[in-house]
Amino acid sequence: MHPSPCIFAGWGYLPHWDSNPCSIRDRDVSLTGLDDGAGFRAKQYTDPPLSMHIVCALDFERSALSALARRRGWTLHCCGPRAAGVERWAGSAAAPPEGETVVLAGVAGATSPIDAGRAVAVAMVVDGRGGEWTPPSGTAVPRTARCLSVEEVLSSTEAKDRAARNHGADLVDMESAAFARVASARGWRWAVVRGISDTVDETLPEGIGDWVDGHGRLRIWHVVRAILRRPTLLVRLRSLRARSVAAMRAVAAALESMPAGGAA
Repeated sequence: MHPSPCIFAGWGYLPHWDSNPCSIRDRDVSLTGLDDGAGFRAKQYTDPPLSMHIVCALDFERSALSALARRRGWTLHCCGPRAAGVERWAGSAAAPPEGETVVLAGVAGATSPIDAGRAVAVAMVVDGRGGEWTPPSGTAVPRTARCLSVEEVLSSTEAKDRAARNHGADLVDMESAAFARVASARGWRWAVVRGISDTVDETLPEGIGDWVDGHGRLRIWHVVRAILRRPTLLVRLRSLRARSVAAMRAVAAALESMPAGGAA
């Protein structure tokens, strides 16, 4: 997840918010919710048998993949954003056991000329501090991109350009390094699939990294306040929402190409 248009995409769900202003209802999918008591949610579909785990940083990303997961018999996890979210989830009872196939899926920002709405599979994850991880062979989606995992949102075009020049990055997110580190230690068969929601020449709104909570749910009043301060922002958010939805459709299509077991 790159806290960018994927956050705005939650805006499209606002008419369906429940009494908790930071949660979204799954209205169209019958789920069995798994909660380890620490707030980490795994959605396991009862039919057919489980074959793969999909991890998303945001509730929006998880919701976008729910129909596919139900059809394929996969388990969906929402870990929350940033490395902290991945690490808390990995330490919970919801995390898969050793040897499972686990895919981190969601949206990311481009740091190279990649069109918005396109899905890419990550060939290498880097953290900018010397850490590098390569997904194990056997995952079915062709891997082509180098992903830089950062701690804060790269909201300016200048920051994206530096990421490309200094780290050879094609895209940027905030979870892949933590996920790769955990996945390698746990012996998972893992992959990272990202949909491009904001291009290299796009800037993002100030403070956007604070628009979701630690469980990946939209903080609606943060968005409302930002729009009240700058009403013209609403037009940008609508456009970014559309791109995020397209990006997640592309991610779903990429995941759909995987065989039932998630490996070639």
